[in-house]
Amino acid sequence: MEALLKQDFTTHYGLPEATIEHIAASTSAPYFELKDDQTLVYTTIGQGVAKYSNENTLTLTVINFESFFNSLSPSFIHRKEKCDLIVHDNNSKYILLNELTDTLPHYVTPYINTRGSQPGKRQKARAQLLSTLTLLMNVPIIATFVSKHTFRHCCFFNKQAMSPPILTATTAFNRLGSIRKGGLKMSNPSIEAFDFEFWEYSGNQVYQL
Repeated sequence: MEALLKQDFTTHYGLPEATIEHIAASTSAPYFELKDDQTLVYTTIGQGVAKYSNENTLTLTVINFESFFNSLSPSFIHRKEKCDLIVHDNNSKYILLNELTDTLPHYVTPYINTRGSQPGKRQKARAQLLSTLTLLMNVPIIATFVSKHTFRHCCFFNKQAMSPPILTATTAFNRLGSIRKGGLKMSNPSIEAFDFEFWEYSGNQVYQL
């Protein structure tokens, strides 16, 4: 995926081939955490933001998409949203877009500050994930690569524990089957149009590979 970004993504959008280095890391650790920095992968509990259980010790690659994206032409990236990380395994099972945050729960949903009404980090994360997904899937060779993966998820991780959105009794009952080992699957037709699902994790909730 790193080569596809540096070569095919840039070619598709008429950009010079990317030369940025140190944007990827690999791991097969049974448990790891991710953070959008140069290290990317942490195996000590509490050091990262996104938490992953990898009991089958799949070999995974983590790409700092934000760093890659920010290295591109300023005119291209202007006013475009981007997510933090892309995670995929070497067996074409998982491809995951990650947006990470470490913010107080009341900033996740809409809130008001001195600048007025703010949409909240959840809505911002959805926009970042969808923008990245759209940019990627518009590149035919990347879309083909993505389609080979069984599980295609856009994931919003918040290190601090938060409550899910307010649900009616009927909606809550219908969503019981969507709770997958700690994560909450949330409806997002725009993301689902690309055959991806939107999942949310907070606090100690762990993505189970």
